Amino acid sequence: MIWALRVWGISSAFLVVTAFLPSLQLWSRAEAARSSRFDFSRSMVLLSEMDIREHSDVGTLMRAERSNGLPSFQEAPAFRNGVECPMTRSTISEPYAICDAASVHIAMTLDAAYLRGSIAAVYSVVKHATCPENIVFHFLLCERDKELKDLVTLTFPYLRFKVYYFVENLVKNRISLSVRQDLEQPLNYARNYLADILELCIHKVIYLDSDLVVVDDIAKLWEAKLGNSSLGAPEYCHANFTKYFTDAFWSNMTFANAFDGRKPCYFNTGVMVMDLLKWRQHNFTSKIESWMDVQKVTRIYELGSLPPFLLVFAGSVKAIEHRWNQHGLGGDNVLGSCRPLHPGPASLLHWSGKGKPWMRLDSGCPCPLDSLWAPYDLSIKGKHHKVDGNEASELHSHFRHWASSA
Repeated sequence: MIWALRVWGISSAFLVVTAFLPSLQLWSRAEAARSSRFDFSRSMVLLSEMDIREHSDVGTLMRAERSNGLPSFQEAPAFRNGVECPMTRSTISEPYAICDAASVHIAMTLDAAYLRGSIAAVYSVVKHATCPENIVFHFLLCERDKELKDLVTLTFPYLRFKVYYFVENLVKNRISLSVRQDLEQPLNYARNYLADILELCIHKVIYLDSDLVVVDDIAKLWEAKLGNSSLGAPEYCHANFTKYFTDAFWSNMTFANAFDGRKPCYFNTGVMVMDLLKWRQHNFTSKIESWMDVQKVTRIYELGSLPPFLLVFAGSVKAIEHRWNQHGLGGDNVLGSCRPLHPGPASLLHWSGKGKPWMRLDSGCPCPLDSLWAPYDLSIKGKHHKVDGNEASELHSHFRHWASSA
């Protein structure tokens, strides 16, 4: 593994530059020491950038944005901590420290096709957080999409985040055909490697997909107790678990016996709380890779990155409240049909499935629930969309009732 760090420049948004230099040097030395202890056995090339903002050339960045076909975004407002928030080291003496007890770590992927969704998701998280300055985002993207880092910096000038460049060759040879082409993208599998990619001092992380919005304080999800489990997620035990695997899987007793001693339930991998200490201890990444290798020889499932997670974790997941993943709002994997909200309270709305709200809004044929995503769309283009007023008002009224329910 090649681990490279580039420090860009320090924004005027962070007090006095000279006061931060000693802390920054300490952080750089700690990062170098951490890298020397890292497990280099994996054939992964990974670059990392800590975001240290520099706005002196904003005009150049914006011109580059317009020239490469990416969407334009308005700048998000600054969200500050409440007086009750614990202070992180980064807000006291080490402005770019991320490994402290008060930080909430969130991992997401960034790519051009889903960028509007990612920006909306980040905006929703910080908007509803009681302690937004304690949140650290870890963005995984391909090196060819470097410009996305600049767009995030311009859109969220006060956001604490770090960028990691994920090398697609790590998983390309393990990916098989799926029911949707976008499920075959290597970046979908980056979540498998979070325990290897993130700093060893990060013991827990929330993974979030790019097609969702959070309408509650993310700290509530962060505080979920996993107990002996390595992974927490909302479970759906009423789902027909057998449909996630082919007849070839169930007819082979060696494969089918993988669930012996477990009561497997479906869970959606777009929202997960991951115990990285246990993940590293039990080497779950290698176990997921092993099932992907089986799939290349014998087709045992049809979906993309979900089934290997089910094979490794189903039956041992710590169940989290369903309110933290109202999933399936994007419809099925073929038509992307409109769907209603699930009964009950909601803290997170997830447009998993084929239909994405920004695409349906752009087409002029949105689903009713897309009006719940639209307020978090910071794209300049998105501000021109209109949603049926009466229908949207009724939806928001019902949604506020459900979201506030115990």
